[in-house]
Amino acid sequence: MVLSLAILASGGLNAQVFKGIPSQLKNFKVERPAFPVKDQVGAKPVNTVTASKSVLDDPSLMTTQYDMQTNASTENRIYYYPDGTIGAVATMAHQDNFSDRGTGYNYFDGTAWGAPPDARLENERVGWPSYTPLGANGEIVVSHTSSAGLKVLTRPEKGTGTWTQTILAGPVGAVDISWPRVITSGPDRNIVHIICLTYVAYQDLNLALLYYRSQDGGQTWDIQGQILDGMTSADYLGFGGDSYSWAAPVGNTIAFTIGDSWYDQFIMKSTDNGTSWTKTKIWSCLYNKYVNGPNDTTPTFYCPDGSNAIALDATGKAHVVFGLQRAKGDSDGKKWYPFTDGLVYWNENMGELPQALDPDTLFNHGNLIGWVQDTNVFYAQATELAYYYVSLSSHPTLTIDEYENMYCTWSGVTTLRDPNSFMLRHIFGRASTNGGLTWKDNIVDLTGDFLYTWSECVYPSASPTTSGDKLFLEFQADAEAGVYLNGSQGAQGQTSITTNDIIFLNPTKDSFYPVGINNKQDNSILVSQNYPNPVKDHSVVNVNLKTSGNLSLTVTSVVGQQIMNISKGYQVPGSYQFTIDGSQLTPGIYFYTVTAGKSSVTKKMIVE
Repeated sequence: MVLSLAILASGGLNAQVFKGIPSQLKNFKVERPAFPVKDQVGAKPVNTVTASKSVLDDPSLMTTQYDMQTNASTENRIYYYPDGTIGAVATMAHQDNFSDRGTGYNYFDGTAWGAPPDARLENERVGWPSYTPLGANGEIVVSHTSSAGLKVLTRPEKGTGTWTQTILAGPVGAVDISWPRVITSGPDRNIVHIICLTYVAYQDLNLALLYYRSQDGGQTWDIQGQILDGMTSADYLGFGGDSYSWAAPVGNTIAFTIGDSWYDQFIMKSTDNGTSWTKTKIWSCLYNKYVNGPNDTTPTFYCPDGSNAIALDATGKAHVVFGLQRAKGDSDGKKWYPFTDGLVYWNENMGELPQALDPDTLFNHGNLIGWVQDTNVFYAQATELAYYYVSLSSHPTLTIDEYENMYCTWSGVTTLRDPNSFMLRHIFGRASTNGGLTWKDNIVDLTGDFLYTWSECVYPSASPTTSGDKLFLEFQADAEAGVYLNGSQGAQGQTSITTNDIIFLNPTKDSFYPVGINNKQDNSILVSQNYPNPVKDHSVVNVNLKTSGNLSLTVTSVVGQQIMNISKGYQVPGSYQFTIDGSQLTPGIYFYTVTAGKSSVTKKMIVE
């Protein structure tokens, strides 16, 4: 079978120069049937750097045997409060048969996290929790049950007290509603907004997206099961589970985005707390122009992958990120291309994106902000990629702080391998300090610490609020690439049940744009990350020297022992290259330091 190398190729892991997309890679492909949603309720150069913070700073909030947190977009699952407390949730089960599955909850009281939970919050089996503040000092969790509808949990004091549990059923003919997202708005955060999907065909839609609103904290619902204008059967054939995300409200403005390979990417926005809505299209889907049936012949096209995030800035303007995918409507069903890559950024000032979504064009216009950092991913065997049914760079989050700085995180495929030889994912991040006009030169591996080297890091969820120089995220980590729930149904990747940790991540904002290990800019010498990294044989480091001086490279162990020294003597300004012979090094973590005169830059490398 021909290997799909279907889009973005950057430089090596931690590459400094975006090399564009080799034309041969864009033309190769591996087609796979599109995976249905699973209820289981039943060009500027970019430098990749590695975060230097220890994994010991990242506590495990809970463990779970159940490992599918979403089909596409990650729920809002963590919130940092102004008083320094934090609430966090995830789908959790400790039994191998998942009979105890429900919402795992942990709370940071301003000093310490609670003990990892050993039981779900709910009195019945549920999944897919979404979490947000409620009222003056309370909280709300919404998840879906096996058949009855949505489970709504509320309590007036966050972190303490008994949860009130109610059921929010779907409309007649579609009582079972699933995959919810909840936000609250209003001066007292007592207006509750929920979007969710029917689990059966409804109103001539394969699956319909419904909107609910309560203006009294969830006691009553004045809007129930509304299909918004622009989202009816006159517009679409239906929608997919978890292909939508809420933005944190700004005043009376609320908004969500939705999109997938098989329908448009767009935002729905209300400036009156959900009474009226305006639709803005981000991208028009080719597939919607065809009848959904056995005679579909939609040619291969670039499209959103169904995993997205949205944030509103202080003016209420929407900013959206989503994974880039390739898809195809064929006579034997929908197809997707596993080796497609790219993370797309859009805001309301940009207008509709071109239907072609060509990666080169997106990059040249500043819309492509994330991609796999090691080109070797694209040269892997087709059998080495664990399927999440999303882009190689996906599961994005987007946070805008009080200074209008933007922080995007996502899970991206690396060339690191699990025990089954599948490529692992890590959590990457990138920042913009000018409202998305440009993005910082660094793509940061936020899970680049040595102790995450052999971890699959996926499903990041970020608090929409920040504190000073800190961000607040959670993600799921285990030792095997892929999702057991997918693998158990024949998908490529993990086929054994493992213990997954839900990890709390608290990076500094500065960590999104460091230069080298010491995070200090020295314009007299520019040093690339070694490539390839990890090192198996030889690895190359490129140097751009701005001033004359003695030029050398030393390699040291993690305990500071000098292992290797390469000297080029006195050199004038220009470009130089060092070759590190990895065969002379035992596997492990090393640091290399390039010195030119009085200037030096240190970076980390891995030897396999």
